Amino acid sequence: MTQQSNYSEAPPPLPSLKVEEPQVNPDDPWDDDMLGRREIADRLTSIVRGQEAPFVISIDGRWGTGKTFLLKRWVQDLRNQDPKWQAIYFNAWEDDSSKDPLLAIIGQLSGHFGEGLFREVAAGAAGAALNILSNKLVGMKLGELTPESLFQGYRDQQATQRAVKERLAELGARVRQDTNQPLVFVIDELDRCRPTFAIELLERVKHLFDVKNIVFVFGINRSELVKSLESVYGEIDAGTYLRRFFDMEFVLPDADPARFCMYLFDEYRLSEFFLRLSGSYGTNQRIEEIRALEKHLSIILGSMGLSLRDVDYCVRLLSLAGRDLERQYPLHPALLAILVAMKIKEPALYRRFVTGSARGAEVIDYLNGQTPAGVDRTGVTRQDKRGTLELVHAAVYAADNAQIVRTQLDRLREGSELDRPGYLSEGHARLGPDDSDRLLHISGLVRDYDENSKRFGVGLGFLAERIDLYSDLTRGG
Repeated sequence: MTQQSNYSEAPPPLPSLKVEEPQVNPDDPWDDDMLGRREIADRLTSIVRGQEAPFVISIDGRWGTGKTFLLKRWVQDLRNQDPKWQAIYFNAWEDDSSKDPLLAIIGQLSGHFGEGLFREVAAGAAGAALNILSNKLVGMKLGELTPESLFQGYRDQQATQRAVKERLAELGARVRQDTNQPLVFVIDELDRCRPTFAIELLERVKHLFDVKNIVFVFGINRSELVKSLESVYGEIDAGTYLRRFFDMEFVLPDADPARFCMYLFDEYRLSEFFLRLSGSYGTNQRIEEIRALEKHLSIILGSMGLSLRDVDYCVRLLSLAGRDLERQYPLHPALLAILVAMKIKEPALYRRFVTGSARGAEVIDYLNGQTPAGVDRTGVTRQDKRGTLELVHAAVYAADNAQIVRTQLDRLREGSELDRPGYLSEGHARLGPDDSDRLLHISGLVRDYDENSKRFGVGLGFLAERIDLYSDLTRGG
């Protein structure tokens, strides 16, 4: 393999350490839809289209499912319809410090309808709501309380609530007249709010905004919201209690981990970094290998059964570890990705492998047990997965003991009995002379990885040292 030596070129730009939330393109809100959320948004549109009766929907999604991504782009998509919908996106967590969520909701309405008749109606609703807030925040002195004052206070409160609902109903009717659609009010990140704020917000929507032509859509992590309810009310059936607030509940399916990984590689600029790091010093074959490994790495992480949060952490850890590689070092992405994934998913096996108390064969057997066959949602075929796993197996074997492994592969090809069977995985140990081409291919991959590791010192110890360092720093070990 030819080694180029142009060390005068500028170093490649470092990969990112944090993915910033992408801005919504107002002209084409789905231009960065890597997780396939537009189809779900279209279903939501078909559900709320023409809705007249008061309606409240919850969209339940765990971290990394693209819930906020979906809701922000859906709101923009509705605004782009012809005729344009009136749609509001509200991050409840940003107003979590408000004394009463009613003020936050009314403030969003007033801010959305900036001028004209809509503004006047929204301002009227805000004025009526102010009476509720004033009564709640000011109240009466204890000595002034009489039965009649209590009853009058109750009657005044009811009248004020009716006034708010009348104004909101007028607002909904005007939106319907103007767009032939309901007003869509999206409230996101409710589960991240203070428990009392989250519950009061739901109560306000339930009792004051139960008017025609207004649809509320809540983006929530249901399990976290249930915990919030339990922290306030104690041992209750919080799941059942929560259902009384929603007319319809949806569960957002998890994004495909492999597709999510490819998206993160883009966002962290890892693909560009890997190519620039290796491109000046490798042959065309090496450059093509690096390009192919962008896909291979997504298969590896996507096949390990990791949560989306862990996939994000793995890619970020790769970004951190990659910063310590010198430009002249060829990156071993297959080995690096497997070590990172094992550090998160199977830390005991990871520790035994990097300290030499577990053979590479044990790691490969574990990986084979984690990787399903067939075709997944991203269209990754069994053949693609097999090609990726062969690269992974070679990297793991080379990190263990390349010479012994290659000797065992040669013995299989010759039909001889293995003298060090513990160095081969169960799957490879079953191969024989009829699999000569495959055995030669694996042996060649092991040789290449071994030679590069020895030439540049980028071996198991080098990578594990950096993974442990950054993992301990960013995750507390």
